[in-house]
Amino acid sequence: MALYVLVISVLLATVAIIWRMRYPKLYPGIPYNLESARRFTGDIPELASAIGATGEICVSLFQVTTQKLGTPVAQLLSPGARKPLIMVDDPREVEDIILRRGKEFDKAALSVQMFSPMFPHAILSSFTTPELKAQKRLWADIMSVDFHRRAVAPIVHKAIMQLLDLWRLKASTTYRDEAFEASDDCHNVALDVIWGTITGDALGMVEYNIRKQQNQVAGESLPRGAFIKKETAYLAETFGGNAGSPFSAILHAIHKMTPRYRAFKALVDGEIETIWRNALERFKRLDSRNLESGEYDICMTDFVLRRQHLEAAKTGNPVPDPVKDPVMRDEILAHMIAGYDSSANNMSWFVKFMEMFPAAQAELRAALRKAFPGPELPSIDAVLETSVPYLDATCEETFRFAHASGGNYRQAMVDTEILGYKIPKGATLFLSFQTMSPEFPIDENKRAPTCRAALEKSGDRMQGGAGRNLDTFNPRRWLDFNKSGDETFNPYALPMNGFGGGYRGCPGRKLAHVELRVFMVYTILAFEFLEVSENLKSTKAKEVLFREPAMSYVRLKSL
Repeated sequence: MALYVLVISVLLATVAIIWRMRYPKLYPGIPYNLESARRFTGDIPELASAIGATGEICVSLFQVTTQKLGTPVAQLLSPGARKPLIMVDDPREVEDIILRRGKEFDKAALSVQMFSPMFPHAILSSFTTPELKAQKRLWADIMSVDFHRRAVAPIVHKAIMQLLDLWRLKASTTYRDEAFEASDDCHNVALDVIWGTITGDALGMVEYNIRKQQNQVAGESLPRGAFIKKETAYLAETFGGNAGSPFSAILHAIHKMTPRYRAFKALVDGEIETIWRNALERFKRLDSRNLESGEYDICMTDFVLRRQHLEAAKTGNPVPDPVKDPVMRDEILAHMIAGYDSSANNMSWFVKFMEMFPAAQAELRAALRKAFPGPELPSIDAVLETSVPYLDATCEETFRFAHASGGNYRQAMVDTEILGYKIPKGATLFLSFQTMSPEFPIDENKRAPTCRAALEKSGDRMQGGAGRNLDTFNPRRWLDFNKSGDETFNPYALPMNGFGGGYRGCPGRKLAHVELRVFMVYTILAFEFLEVSENLKSTKAKEVLFREPAMSYVRLKSL
């Protein structure tokens, strides 16, 4: 009888343990939704509902956690044995983590899991190792000021000049006084730019669409690099869309066995091998006396290949064949997709903001006409070299208001604290990169010492004038006056984390600024963005790899 009771007790205890294991796990002391802790599915039902309503993943993640609970740090509860995701929603603290606390927080497994199916050997998909540090050194300075002015600027200029021709044609023929969707045109500009920047070749997506608008492309194939648009959409829908699932690793493994994935790999690998072969041919024609100088680099692959040979000469190591090197292949693909998609979305948001905020549009145009008073459009050198504070401010405000990258994962490498909350080693964090709402009331003594030191140096930017009315597009929040009373641009008016920072910062940040700056100058001087009808004014967004407007219609008046 005693044995019978013991067996029953053990069975009941086992069932109870298994039953309890189905509920979400919790980190002690960190806020969470009480009702979510009482159900097997945790926060997932509410999160799914929020994503369905907004179309946005990052916004929804914080909406159901930190924003709902009124706290800068909270837990997102997942089903079963999966540990919670710790959400951090404070611009100053996030800035401090990514800039100054790299030894405490590094690349998270979730982030690697998200990107590795797309480009497993790229920096985006790698933990911090000696090999990664060597890889980052090789790709460092690819977007130096000199490289931009000499190699990148002419590519950007050509693509945007062609866009002006296309939009003039549309505005005077098919869409006379009518609105049209601008997003695809912005994507074509971004694709022309990133393809030329990486390969040195002219792609001609915008030029093709000019001929298409003129009914001159019958029987003509799309430009060679057009595959990037199709394959980016495939990656976003397939792998990006699965990233938030608790079964993402299984789903990714299944997709990698499909004919569609094999076709993607064959196409992309073949195209990138061709890119590297062409770069090798150019390198062979380069005089060895010019290896130290970058004046003959016409694109990113030239720059990296030359750096690779210089590094090998110093270390005595053999130079790997970039055509067959998976690291070089994946890094090129990562730059191509990230640079294309993010820049296209920022341009799409900008034209939308100009229609939504006509006063800002008028003020920007006035500032540009003052800086470039001639009847002709300014040269690309003038655009890049002339100081126009309101232009810089509009560029920064566009990045803030678009928040194309809403957040990123980090992993705690040690037991530590954030805003007084204990963060155990191994915990995964999701850091908000948005600066769209006032910060939560926080005891300054709970902030990290490095964060408090930054406050003493630059002041509490979120509490100043720049931090007011963050839900409104206002470039003036980025402007100050110097001692002479002249208006100046202050890039540090607010924490801006959208490009990351520190060791894991985005290498394409400078290209994104150059591209958007040139785009803004020429489109604002060439066109007035007129009001569109109410049914085309939606501010909803969709988000997979990056956040983009659900619709971006323009109605243009040529100036």
